[in-house]
Amino acid sequence: MTLWFLARSAGFVAVLAATLTVALGAAGTASRGDARVLAQLVHRSAAVLTLAMLALHAGLLVADHYVDVTPGGALLPFTAGYRGPALGLGTLAGYGFVVLALTGALRGRMAASEAAARTWRGVHLTAYGAWVLAMAHGVLAGTDSGTPWAVLLYGGCATVVVGTVAARVIAGLAHADDPLPRARQGVRRPVQVPTTARRPLTGGTR
Repeated sequence: MTLWFLARSAGFVAVLAATLTVALGAAGTASRGDARVLAQLVHRSAAVLTLAMLALHAGLLVADHYVDVTPGGALLPFTAGYRGPALGLGTLAGYGFVVLALTGALRGRMAASEAAARTWRGVHLTAYGAWVLAMAHGVLAGTDSGTPWAVLLYGGCATVVVGTVAARVIAGLAHADDPLPRARQGVRRPVQVPTTARRPLTGGTR
């Protein structure tokens, strides 16, 4: 039972770290200056902690004999002997976070071209989906999901993410006409050509 409790604890820490990662990822785009740099630094640190806790969570579940979770059941979605559908959601969430971490590490290289940067942003938007899968996994697979403290934890995580995303949307609308966001989207104002420059060229001089 000791490994089981440790596995559950690692799972809760992973959910908290993932919530912090997603929330700071959204907040980082809304903030400016030093606040943005700090948010991105903590965002990356929280992402590393999320992956570490997910690996520890899965490893402890496999090592423990309280439930039937084999290495294959942990790696292949929806094949675990214990609450297969719920554990499958957790496996998918884990893979999603791994992909996000890998693309996050390649952000500098992917920013070299507009198409690659657009792809990077699209991939990182899936962080919200991975977070939802992780939350669903915790609620459905957890043996203590119905306890008051667990309900408070999950509810707090949901409130933080929804609130931060709402703040990001509002900030994005407020700064929609700023030069920097328009430049990132490749928006260009049409160049007004002076009427004097539109006169046709002639073969001679007058």
